[in-house]
Amino acid sequence: MKKITSFLAVILSFVVYLSGASPALAQQSPPPPPPSRGIVTFYITPEQQAEGVKIYGDILKYDLALPHPDLSAILPENVSDFPAAYKQVLAQNKQKNGINGSLTEGWFDFQAAMAMSPRTNTLFTVNAPINGRIYSVVAGLPVANQCPQKIQQTEIAFFDNVRDAESKADELDTKGYLVYVSPKDDLTVKAFSQIFYDQTTGKKQANSSCLLVSSFTEKVRTDFRQIFTLLPPALQQEARQQPFEFFPRVGTYIYVANAVKNISQPNRISMK
Repeated sequence: MKKITSFLAVILSFVVYLSGASPALAQQSPPPPPPSRGIVTFYITPEQQAEGVKIYGDILKYDLALPHPDLSAILPENVSDFPAAYKQVLAQNKQKNGINGSLTEGWFDFQAAMAMSPRTNTLFTVNAPINGRIYSVVAGLPVANQCPQKIQQTEIAFFDNVRDAESKADELDTKGYLVYVSPKDDLTVKAFSQIFYDQTTGKKQANSSCLLVSSFTEKVRTDFRQIFTLLPPALQQEARQQPFEFFPRVGTYIYVANAVKNISQPNRISMK
C-alpha cells in the first residue's frame, strides 16, 4: 500500500511539474478579487448630491472616489511624504475591493443630465461575464489655479481587460487629466498630490477649499465601447459607435457620485 501511495505521489508531482507550476507556488497564489458593485450617479444640484453621498457612504457603506473623503486632517505636510501615506489608503481599498477601478456589477444613473444622444440619459445596469471583471478609469480635466478644483470635462471609460484600462489612464494623464480611479496606483497618487499640495512649495495647501476633490463638472463622457455587449439592448448600438456625452440639465455643472462596494455574492442585478 505504501508503494502505491508513493507511486501516486510521484505521478502527481510529475504532472504538476509538466504544468509549469509547483504545489508551493499554487498555495501562494493570491485569491481572486471579491465581487464588487460600482456606481456612477449624476445630480442636478450640490444639495441632491450631498444627500446621495450620505446614502451611499453612511448608510450603504460604499467607498467613495467622487466626492473624495476629506483627508485634510491626516495629510502629511510635505508632498514628498504623501505617496507612501496614500498608498496605504489604496492598499486598504484593495483588500476590500481588489484592483482599483475593477467591478463585477455596475449601476449607472444618468437621468439628471442632458444627453447628446437621445435616451442615453437613463438608469441601467451592467454585469461582468461569469468569473470576469470590468475595469474602469475615471479622470477629470482641471481648470488651472482654482480652489476648489473646477473640472471642465470628466472622462469615465470601461474595459474588459486591465491592460487597456492602464493604457487609457496613461493617455488621460498625458493630456493633463487628474486620474482619480484606474488600475495604476501611481497615477492616482499623482492626481491627488496635485490637488492637495502647492506645486511650487511642495507644502500642503493652506486654503482648506483647495483640499476638496471636485465632483462637479461641465461635461461628462462615458465610454462603454469595449463592453457595449454588456449594456441593455436598447443602448448597445449607441454605445458601440461612440461615448455617451452629457451636459448640465440646469445651471453650469453636473454633480457626480462615483463609488464602489465589495459584495459577498454577485447579485446579477438588472434594470434594463
